[in-house]
Amino acid sequence: MRDQELRPDASTATPGGAPDPRETMRVLPGFLQPALTWLTGKPLGGQRPWQLTPLHHLWASVLPIVAGIALGAAVVGAGWWMLLLPASWLLTTHGIRKLRVMIVHQCSHANFLRRKQIDTAIGSAIALLLVTQEYGEYKSEHVSDHHSSNHMTLKDPTVQFLMLVLGMRVGMTRRQLWRRMLAGVFSPRLQAKATYSRIASHLRGTAAWYRALFLALVGGQLMVVIALGIWVEYLVVWVFPLVFLFNAAATIRLSSRHIFPARGPVCKGRATVAGYTHGVFFGEAAPGPDVSGVRRVLSWSRWWRRMLFVHLPARLFVFVGDGPCHDYHHRFPRSRDWANYIFARHRDIAAGHPGWPPYTEVWGLVAAINAVFTTLSAADRQLYDVSQVTSVSQQELLSAFEE
Repeated sequence: MRDQELRPDASTATPGGAPDPRETMRVLPGFLQPALTWLTGKPLGGQRPWQLTPLHHLWASVLPIVAGIALGAAVVGAGWWMLLLPASWLLTTHGIRKLRVMIVHQCSHANFLRRKQIDTAIGSAIALLLVTQEYGEYKSEHVSDHHSSNHMTLKDPTVQFLMLVLGMRVGMTRRQLWRRMLAGVFSPRLQAKATYSRIASHLRGTAAWYRALFLALVGGQLMVVIALGIWVEYLVVWVFPLVFLFNAAATIRLSSRHIFPARGPVCKGRATVAGYTHGVFFGEAAPGPDVSGVRRVLSWSRWWRRMLFVHLPARLFVFVGDGPCHDYHHRFPRSRDWANYIFARHRDIAAGHPGWPPYTEVWGLVAAINAVFTTLSAADRQLYDVSQVTSVSQQELLSAFEE
């Protein structure tokens, strides 16, 4: 089964419509359902909601980093055991990105613990330790440009990154846009510029004490590495996922995050906000009861392979945390129940999404990217005329790289 195109959320599908892939998984044992809910990003109808807290997500970000580093340190230089390095990188990158994309993101809305000073301290500490974009700069850009009337205009950091950094243009074919994205993922030049921008953001316009602290942390880290003689472990186990894989995942995420408006009069209001974002879920319909014998064994074998080796890596690497339900966040950016995002979105659908248009969804990473590229290709050339942008520096563009 191929990844599905953008469609109305199947939770509210009418009889005879396309089946909800998540509901087809109901035939699997109950003990698997919580894991499938997390992996897909979508609950079963009637499933008991989780009651997670913000601190749960904080620990669920830190522990994969610890596990990934421990696994990587154990297998570096250990012969065939080095085949486990990709698992180490996936865990470490997942934890780093969840800290950045979910925890810092909620802090920027003063919504993590809902205590502004504490949220600022947590967000600043994470940005400092992971050398991602300086927290104050990120918060200003994110709230003023991404959650505003500038959303999905040439002033939006996401649009600026796609069009001014990756060189995507209205009218390009989907194949051309895929090539631009993949070129960005593997571009040494973009990697170097993005990394420089991450470092520079901590030294640009910040207080003297902050710059001194940043340099002391980086310098202290390097001194420990030199003293212990662990350069190989440091570069392979920590720097590679922190820099290259983080940047690569961000490039893919930004290419699958928001769809572009159709040509015509520029609309405002809730319908527009809802129209730019959709649920992105991971998985595919389980084999039905009509399949039997050898075909059934082969179908289930293929289904498990794709769930474990296609959809699971995409969920861990690109759509971390509440990424599958980003549409709910744009409708309710300061929801008190953000820690239970999967069920919060589901409840809003069940309640009839009052005051908002119906939710839409895609299943699979490829479908999510295609949805963005299809709408970008057909977007309004005048609205996205990059020659209008004259005052954005390369550093500012690459800061937008961090979502």
